[in-house]
Amino acid sequence: MIDRKRAWAVVRKDWIEVSRNKQVVAPLVVIPLLFAAVIPAAVILGGNSGILASTITGLQSFLDNLPSRVVPSGYTAEQTVVYAVIVYFMAPFFLIIPVMIATITASSSFVGEKERRTLEGLLYTPLSNRELVLAKVLGSLIPSVLLTWAAFVVYTLIVNVLGSPVMGGVFFPTWTWAVIVVVLVPSVGFLATCLIVAVSGRSTTMQGAQGSALLLVFPIIALVVSQAAGLMLFDVTIALIAAVVLVAIDIAAFRFIVARFDRERIITRL
Repeated sequence: MIDRKRAWAVVRKDWIEVSRNKQVVAPLVVIPLLFAAVIPAAVILGGNSGILASTITGLQSFLDNLPSRVVPSGYTAEQTVVYAVIVYFMAPFFLIIPVMIATITASSSFVGEKERRTLEGLLYTPLSNRELVLAKVLGSLIPSVLLTWAAFVVYTLIVNVLGSPVMGGVFFPTWTWAVIVVVLVPSVGFLATCLIVAVSGRSTTMQGAQGSALLLVFPIIALVVSQAAGLMLFDVTIALIAAVVLVAIDIAAFRFIVARFDRERIITRL
């Protein structure tokens, strides 16, 4: 049984520590804004410009391999580019946002405690292993999900304000994006955070934890970026299947990490 008050106290403590670190806070703002504002604005304003396709890595390949069925009939060349990029090309990048944010925040979960010399006291608290690991995961997962959702709101506003004159009206979001944002974002973020927290417990420095974390989450990034390369397209069916699989993996990963969590080993390495 998890004591929510004890776990939540650790979560709040971690948020306070993160908010005091400007080197951590800055990327948390810049990364979502890049995907939510800068790229979509460039896509809509650039239209079907060849410069745009050559600037964004993988965009030309994506457009060349785009099945005709995924774009509504009757669109002009410019409308086709805008719709394909906004609705399909950008989708996997919103799964990368929680992963990147988790890499920044979760990598300091245990190793940050070591550097601040507060880990020993934390490990001797009455919190169970499950409560402690869950608190560390939620401390990074909640900000990563909330920031991604905020980025999605900004993305939706920019896309519809700038894109409506080009597309002839509001065209975003779609049902696929609803599944991605509501279900896949938390699922991907939870898995990435669990893996990074596990690495953090075994690392001796924050830089080492972040380096190892990037290697661990690379398969997740490679999977979602495969759409940008034209290897697959997210639709409602694929998004729902991915959500079910990820939830099952999330549960298994969390249980495995809790089972492998060894306070004595961590204390001896302080």
